[in-house]
Amino acid sequence: MSDSTVRFGLLCSMFQAMGRDRSAAKKRKRFRTFLDRVYTDRDYFTAVRLILPFLDRERGSYGLKESALAAALVDALAISKDSDDALRLINWRKGGARTGANAGNFALVAADILQRRQGLASGGLTIREVNDALDQLSLKEGRGEKAAVLSDLIKKTNAVEMKWILMIILKDLKLGISEKSIFHEFHPDAEDLFNVTCDLKLVCEKLKDSGQRHKRQDIEVGRAVRPQLAMRISDATTAWRKFHGKQVVAECKFDGDRIQIHKNGKEIHFFSRNFLDHAEYLHGMSDVILHNVLVDRCILDGEMLVWDTSSNRFAEFGSNQEIAKAAMQGLQGDRQLCYVAFDILYAGDTSVIHQSLTERQELLQKVVKPSKGHLEVLLPDNGLNDHRPVDESCWSIIANCVEDVEKFFKETIEKRDEGIVLKDLGSKWEPGDRSGKWLKLKPDYVHAAADLDVLIIGGYFGSGRHGGEVAQFLVGLAERSDSTSFPKRFISFCRVGSGLSDEDLDILITRLKPYFRKNEYPKRLPHFYEVTNNSKERPDVWVESPDKSVILSITSDIRTIKSEVFAAPYSLRFPRIQRVRYDKPWNECLDVESFRALVLSSNGNTQRGMDQGALQNPDVKPKRSVKKGEKRGISVIAPHSMQADISTIKETLIFANMMFYFVNVPSSYSVDYFHKVVVENGGSFSMNLNDTVTHCIAAEKKGIKYQGAMRYGDVIHYSWVLDCCKLKQLVHIKPKYFLFFSGSSRKKYREEIDALSDYYYWDIDIEDIKQIFCNMVGSENSKMIEHYRKKYSPVKRMGLFHHCFIYLHEIPFGKTDFKVISELAIRRMKLEIIMCGGKVCDNLQSATHLLVYAMLGSHEFDEIYRSFPSSQRRLLHQKELYVLGHNWLEDSLEKSEKLPESNYNLKPDSLEEFMGDAKGSLSFPATAVEKEEQSSAASGKRKRGRRAAAKPALRPCRRTRAKIGKRPAKLGSDGSESSESSEADLPIDATAAARSKEEKAADIADKTAGQIQDKFGIEELVVKQHAPSHSTEMEYKAGDKLEVMTDPIQAMLLDMIPTLSQTQKKHLVSDDSVSIPEGMSPLPEPEPSVRPAKKKVSYKDVAGELLKDW
Repeated sequence: MSDSTVRFGLLCSMFQAMGRDRSAAKKRKRFRTFLDRVYTDRDYFTAVRLILPFLDRERGSYGLKESALAAALVDALAISKDSDDALRLINWRKGGARTGANAGNFALVAADILQRRQGLASGGLTIREVNDALDQLSLKEGRGEKAAVLSDLIKKTNAVEMKWILMIILKDLKLGISEKSIFHEFHPDAEDLFNVTCDLKLVCEKLKDSGQRHKRQDIEVGRAVRPQLAMRISDATTAWRKFHGKQVVAECKFDGDRIQIHKNGKEIHFFSRNFLDHAEYLHGMSDVILHNVLVDRCILDGEMLVWDTSSNRFAEFGSNQEIAKAAMQGLQGDRQLCYVAFDILYAGDTSVIHQSLTERQELLQKVVKPSKGHLEVLLPDNGLNDHRPVDESCWSIIANCVEDVEKFFKETIEKRDEGIVLKDLGSKWEPGDRSGKWLKLKPDYVHAAADLDVLIIGGYFGSGRHGGEVAQFLVGLAERSDSTSFPKRFISFCRVGSGLSDEDLDILITRLKPYFRKNEYPKRLPHFYEVTNNSKERPDVWVESPDKSVILSITSDIRTIKSEVFAAPYSLRFPRIQRVRYDKPWNECLDVESFRALVLSSNGNTQRGMDQGALQNPDVKPKRSVKKGEKRGISVIAPHSMQADISTIKETLIFANMMFYFVNVPSSYSVDYFHKVVVENGGSFSMNLNDTVTHCIAAEKKGIKYQGAMRYGDVIHYSWVLDCCKLKQLVHIKPKYFLFFSGSSRKKYREEIDALSDYYYWDIDIEDIKQIFCNMVGSENSKMIEHYRKKYSPVKRMGLFHHCFIYLHEIPFGKTDFKVISELAIRRMKLEIIMCGGKVCDNLQSATHLLVYAMLGSHEFDEIYRSFPSSQRRLLHQKELYVLGHNWLEDSLEKSEKLPESNYNLKPDSLEEFMGDAKGSLSFPATAVEKEEQSSAASGKRKRGRRAAAKPALRPCRRTRAKIGKRPAKLGSDGSESSESSEADLPIDATAAARSKEEKAADIADKTAGQIQDKFGIEELVVKQHAPSHSTEMEYKAGDKLEVMTDPIQAMLLDMIPTLSQTQKKHLVSDDSVSIPEGMSPLPEPEPSVRPAKKKVSYKDVAGELLKDW
């Protein structure tokens, strides 16, 4: 099949599939399959030029970038410029609801608009027809003519095909596969042939058979050649080691246009690194080349610059095109084009790229005759070096050691040049090579990726053209007593002078000159400056006062050795000024402690892993890091402000044209992680909240930065970024992603989104609803809340306990099985309270009701009072606190109304009178724990680790209870239950025993909680049953047998579950000596045959049997 029969839709299908594939191997396989099975006649160029449109030089420029293409599409679609679709096309970079989920990707935004205007069926265009249409588009001049071609294409294609046509026009298909992979799959020699010809059509025509190797072709005059490139290197020492002792030439890296000049007789071409022929240079440079290049056929490699004749130096980058256009118009001025040739590739009829650099430099000196300010050659011995001013350093040197490289690099920076290039003098010239035979070292590669804000405290006079004026500055760091105070003193930090243009330097000097004071050493210096008085540090002038000075933003790497020249703990090398911070007050400069902490936070490593000793002795090998892959470097800014290392990240398309600002991130992630994720997917990030930010991301709604982000605009949850990366596409910003929806967005998109960030035409899920509820601002008007509560909850039971704040308190019983049942009952009561509109309190202080739950139904206030720690008993004195038994809750639920608390109140009418009686005649019943402690104190028995005390005189006890155990408990003869002594009268040992009450509580509870045996040796047992109205006693005499006829579990279950109250109640009975309370009649003793067997039975089993029929 040929291009006249192969449909463009097949190529689009391959593009779609390659876009979905994640593996590069699958992408290459699809490309190979398309060539083998579709293009059977091997006319590959018509398809390959569409796959690699940025390498196609056969077709001219379309003159359409995104903005112009958007305007042309609006005309082609014949829609109003003010319509929503037109605005979406024009504002395709901006995010938000109007642009949709494809914001930042012009082709996808356009495809979304076209999808509603084009049919689903393809028009059947072939690849040849698409190429013909694109040729017509490149030939058209006006926007109307281009719009007509686009309109015709829209009529013959569907939205998918039109999307890929637009991406071809923009020359960016975003397939995720490199040209190197395409060339390698097309033919093994395709890349080499393209590097020396830069002709895609020639590659496709000569290499049709992938199985037949092609003889390597040499370069030709008139055909652009891909330039040899320099590999980036971090520092001079590392670069020097890579050459392994070979001869090296160090050259200044000029900041201009990399241009190859091809001379073929009188025909001259100026090819850029992208193999474009810049014909605009012909008027200004053709005569120079014809008269000063001494051979007819020649290829020169060099840099096109602008020479300023008034200052006798090269002008800054950016004026090449302006000067070229002026030359075309015949205008002349102080500036002119100047070409600096640093290599020669072809001379006469012979290619010389296979010769060494030394040989090529010798040939270059013979072929090119330098012309000052017009044509220069960059050679270490002569050439441009001969034309430099007297006070200027060389442009090229032969480096014999690393110190030569360091010195040359420093001189280049001081001249504000771009950097240096190191070349192996024995290397060949390789087209498109970046293997390391050429190395480039720029100031951007050796700084710590951050700026330091320092204060000018002194100045140094310059030399040459800066003679008699301050040209360099002594800068200092602040010394603060605390983080909020103004600095008290400034210590010298470093000396800096490069980085500013002459104009900027003059402005700065003019501002500071009134405050300069001559340094009259050895007179006393200003008291607010701390210096070392080293001769290299000593400035010529001081700034008379810090508040008159200016902050400079400088950058460099940090040398983590103690400086002997400056007073700061660490010094900088190759410092340069990034900008002058006129907008920043003097007191906001970097302080010493912050700087020291930032350096030490990285364990004191230098960025490049070397110190001064390594520089002086390059043969010494640096120590390698213990951890594999550990990066050396130090932070010169706070961790929360540090930018992530994104130098090795490959961009994709998801977040293209988006600027992110991260307010805060969850603890499970770092800010660096999100920065890398954003850049990895084509976006960018900002460390500051400014106008370039398009998306503010946060994890939680707190902090000063979050408050600032709210004033700026919408705040989006960080999960949106993760979801986009997970799905590999831009996810629509649904309500669940909005942490804050700003008023400006609410007003701007009021026709699409409501006030709570809910889209009118997008379905929402549960997560969206949750986030919408979280974003709602709750009303603080209690009357309004009550109004809506009554309106939407009319059922009386649902508001039964409104305004009741209930604290549930359990009287501990001690048995594990009972504890489980008790927890279940309390949990049920909590749910009942909440369902009926009440609030369950976690503490007694905020409660209005104290609800007491006792396992055995005991609700005596004295026992309740003693169950609270002494620190909380005072809260029981509050008159507004109701102390109720849990039966109040159960009765209220049964009758579906809130019963009066007074009928169930357990608190005495006068608590003060009650407390007075407690201290006087009324004695609180002693617990089993206290009984045990009193017995221990009376016997004089001491615990391990405690000093024995003298046996005190026994005091009368308030109550006695038999000790249950294997042996009968004996009471002292001095004890009497009729004693009126209170707890305050107890001796010291008794008080100490009381302190151990908590330690014994669990053991005593196990002994007393239901473990009743058939027989006990009991001398005396007195049980006082207290009730609000009366008290009765049950008394057992020594030698009596206590029979348990029923298990107490049923009684506890009846107390827990009121609905079991209809079941027959069973009571504990004994001999005739037992006194039965009023209103109760004893039950007859069951027959022996029906008595329960005396065996050990689990309480769980008993409970199960009791609940079996319920």
